[in-house]
Amino acid sequence: MILVCTAQSVYASFTDNLTIGNPKALSLGHAVTADPPSIDSVHYNPAGLTRLKGRQLHLKFVYGIFSTEYELGDYGEFQQGLIDEYSQYWSDEDGNLTPEGEAYFYDEALNTKSEVEGPTVMLPGGMVDLPFAGGFMGGASYTPPGSRYTFATNVYAPMMNGVHRDDDDPGRFFQQRGAFTLLTYFSPSVAFEVSDEFQIGLSINFNYSGMGIDLPAREPHLALFFYGSDFISENFCNPEGPLEGITDIDLCNTVSPYTVYTDLRFEVDQNLVLGYNVGMLWSPEPWITFGLSYNSNINVDMDGDYEFPIRPYFKEVLLSAMGGDDWPLVVAAAGALGYELPTAEETANQGSGKINVTYEIPQHWNFGMSLQITPKWKYNVDVRWTEWSAFSKLNFKFDRDIPLMQLGELADQLGTGGKNGVYGDGVEYQLNLQDVTYWGMGTEYQYNKNLALRMGFEKRPSAVPDDEPNAFIPINDGNLYSVGFGYRFDDDDNLDVAIGYFASETHYPPCSAKLGNGCNPNDVVFAPYQGQDIKSKVEFILFEIMYSKHF
Repeated sequence: MILVCTAQSVYASFTDNLTIGNPKALSLGHAVTADPPSIDSVHYNPAGLTRLKGRQLHLKFVYGIFSTEYELGDYGEFQQGLIDEYSQYWSDEDGNLTPEGEAYFYDEALNTKSEVEGPTVMLPGGMVDLPFAGGFMGGASYTPPGSRYTFATNVYAPMMNGVHRDDDDPGRFFQQRGAFTLLTYFSPSVAFEVSDEFQIGLSINFNYSGMGIDLPAREPHLALFFYGSDFISENFCNPEGPLEGITDIDLCNTVSPYTVYTDLRFEVDQNLVLGYNVGMLWSPEPWITFGLSYNSNINVDMDGDYEFPIRPYFKEVLLSAMGGDDWPLVVAAAGALGYELPTAEETANQGSGKINVTYEIPQHWNFGMSLQITPKWKYNVDVRWTEWSAFSKLNFKFDRDIPLMQLGELADQLGTGGKNGVYGDGVEYQLNLQDVTYWGMGTEYQYNKNLALRMGFEKRPSAVPDDEPNAFIPINDGNLYSVGFGYRFDDDDNLDVAIGYFASETHYPPCSAKLGNGCNPNDVVFAPYQGQDIKSKVEFILFEIMYSKHF
């Protein structure tokens, strides 16, 4: 169940560059490696800082209208077959479900629609639900008179994402609240003009990293359907049953496969995470410029608190099964085989504690070209590479063994030989992401000496392999379209404005996404919509405005 947390991180990371907030970059499809935009060159290509003269500052505002929808459709053949097979135990003589049977098989998410309620952000102090997705950022630069050096610092968000849903939204099993933040709050940077044709730059980034999850959990697994069958009631809830020797394990309390059995909540962060950016610009001719930049990987090691209570009814079911004299024998037998199972007392006391989360945010390489085709027309193109495979390994470590995780470890070992990395005190999980190469382009038309008009396009492919879909990542392959303008005032101050639109749609047929609607009973993963047809749609409109001023 903890594996859903990895999906939230990936979802957030796929929004990289979209939360930087630079209107020029957005309006040119982020094809600005060879045409770096003002003080935000700190991120896109620090060498571009050499183009700033004197003392400058900028203040920018970012506003987003986001929509994330899930269509939770009908069951596929596998799940409907399970329901048809086990409904016989909950039907009357005419084959109709009894009232108890209707309650047992009730699925609140069947043929429904889920929409996020609004944005959530993770900041020092915890997650905060916001009335809208937006915020202010800024930076400053300084070039000493007659110097070839330029110095700068900037505040920006390389990655920031978060949402919250209503308490009764059927999509809350993806996450009811979740937020991911990587915020650069201090970025001392220096750029050097080697010659008129060649410039270099370096930025050291001081970042805040934070992550929060609020997740109610359910999983309509085959084992829960079997738990409600006559075989269990006759042999494990009947003192006179044929398995008389082991009837002291009490499995009399039935539990619906669609029962919400626990709630996982945690908030972790790290106040100082270091990274760096380097870049260079080369203009062999006045009408052409090449740019190359590198954003380093960032290793985060976040600590915080968790709450992991078992819901009362499900706890009652577990404690009933563990309450007999035979459960300690089961624990001892599993221990002899190298598996630790929880005692009834440990299960009753499962609650809260400390958690540690570690992973690597991947490195990026960016190559760009800017062509001044005519005095009025300029064309930019960028190619980028991101090492998403490095982000595949995520580690979640609790401060103690968690009873539900101990049971999950046993199931993972028996089902897959431990492939899913589930342990009693955490998870070491491989997302199996793939490295991605993608591109963007933009054009700028200098309408007059003050006004420049811009338009851009960016192709943004998913790092999730086609053969391993993940329904917890609603943002996949998509295209970004953008327009904007820049206006230079007579005092050389600048106003830049941009609007961008992005859309991504994905279909997950029943049983196709191991994380989400998977059906393999051997996979110990979080599949709250097992065997159900799922469609996701993500759309957003970004509005960005920036004012740059000499001072």
